[in-house]
Amino acid sequence: MFFAGLVSPSKAQQVYLAGTATASIEPKAYPFSVALAGYGYPRGGRFSLEWIRTDVNFKSLISLSKQEKWKKLVPSGIAFTKVKRTMYVADQNGAINSALAGGKLPLWKMHSKLEGVISLTNHHGRLLALTANDEIFRYDLDNNNATWIKIAKFNGLTYDVHLKAIAVVGDELYGVDANNVVFKGQQKMDGTLAVSAVAISEAKETVVMVSADVCGFNQDFITKVKQEIYKKHQILPSAILINASHTHFAPSTQDWTTWGAHQLPDSAYLNNVLKPALISVINSAIKNRKPSLLSFGRGKTAIGKNRSLEGAAATYDNDVDVLQIERKNDHRKTALFLTGCHPVFKNEGTAGFTLSANYPAFTRNLLKEQAVVNDAMFLQGCGGDINPVSLDYKKTGTDLAADVKSVLKAPMQQLNGKISFHLDSINFAINKWSDERILDFRKTNDNGRGNVEDEKNVRWADLMLKRSKTNTMPASMPVYIQIINIGNWKLIGLSREVVTDYSIGIKKLWPEKLVSVAGYSNDVSSYLPTSKHIQAGTYEGFGSFFWYGQPSVFPVDVYEKIISTIKSQNH
Repeated sequence: MFFAGLVSPSKAQQVYLAGTATASIEPKAYPFSVALAGYGYPRGGRFSLEWIRTDVNFKSLISLSKQEKWKKLVPSGIAFTKVKRTMYVADQNGAINSALAGGKLPLWKMHSKLEGVISLTNHHGRLLALTANDEIFRYDLDNNNATWIKIAKFNGLTYDVHLKAIAVVGDELYGVDANNVVFKGQQKMDGTLAVSAVAISEAKETVVMVSADVCGFNQDFITKVKQEIYKKHQILPSAILINASHTHFAPSTQDWTTWGAHQLPDSAYLNNVLKPALISVINSAIKNRKPSLLSFGRGKTAIGKNRSLEGAAATYDNDVDVLQIERKNDHRKTALFLTGCHPVFKNEGTAGFTLSANYPAFTRNLLKEQAVVNDAMFLQGCGGDINPVSLDYKKTGTDLAADVKSVLKAPMQQLNGKISFHLDSINFAINKWSDERILDFRKTNDNGRGNVEDEKNVRWADLMLKRSKTNTMPASMPVYIQIINIGNWKLIGLSREVVTDYSIGIKKLWPEKLVSVAGYSNDVSSYLPTSKHIQAGTYEGFGSFFWYGQPSVFPVDVYEKIISTIKSQNH
């Protein structure tokens, strides 16, 4: 099924100014390893570091004479590294001591503690420690509240060597095994992580839509990006929609507070890679605007299925919406396509530790390789409770590319009219647990079994008790609603992991209009379920809120209130 109703040939199609841009968000050599977001398993995390065997000579890599000199200076020392004029030494008790280096015996003081350290090195103001159980930790020296954060661990696949030492040479991380074989550390990735932006103008109004191959982001991070754009271009934050594809194989970029410290975003990636790339593509898209014709089409797909509910309740919005942007001067075409489905697959083998944009990137690349369009950009729809039918993300991407291609080949509806935009929020009251209930919940889960679910629940309880004690419990749980109108097309962006019913319900508000609904927009701080999920106690309606560190679930009528608000505002 496709939208028909082409604008009459006698009526000239409106010309907009439109520009696009894309940039890679692959992590560089530094940071040397990042945590992959999206799965709580395996216990202890997934990390991007892989070791590649080299023919580098061990003695040229690490100066043994220095190690011997330091060992004479501190006989109890096991591992040593020097940062400017400060020496750091790990002893057999797990203490990391520091002192100003000099000719005389220095005065050592306790710096921090990490059990089992066998090797220390440093880079860019960070200590890096290798432990006897094949884990690597980092410590930010310029952070007064720093703790040791795990950044890599032996997994038998990508991290499959047992090391006795690590060292940083230049901006590269190296490891040495018991046979003095040297391995070079690098990111395990398929090269597909990217951010893309499209800027569209009519008269004095400009809107920007951005897609990022990340699992999610915090609202305060997105606010900072939008503020930078406003300073430079005076484009209001309400005119900029930033959407996460929600791939489960990107660096962690949001506060997974209850997953453990290793799952928190690395500031080096967040602020030195992702944020500059977002700002860069928005700036470039604005700069690249050229006279363009816009057309909209809708098709169907079968890539997904409802993973949460059964029977008639297991709804699925299988629409594939496509916005085609065609430059007038050279007819260069860009396709912005939207559907709702989790970018996940069976998390096994080396693929489970590989940075990847998953099926959205495979779809984009196929559309370009097959010369269907020159550029392609994906917006994640309301896929909160929708998983791919296939366990092979390449098949999912291939099927979706064929669906998008069908839309582009069919008659599309021309866009004509003004641009407008609106951003609002609904603040849902928190139904906070009592401290007694939280303590009882903590006691039940603090059972020493080393279970991922139990450990997450204990961390959630500790977080809630801390917030309660320090009076820092959030007052409400906001849901952000953004509306962008480009002529006769309406794009509605909702924050959080939005389930499929929201897309179906919002489209019914304007049955005669072109309406697309994106989830994962501007803030991804929990799921956004309906009463069906809440009453059934599904993951989306209950358990996920512990993973997200939320103080409570939404009220049972959250769906009805959001639909009613959107209908009454009618922007």
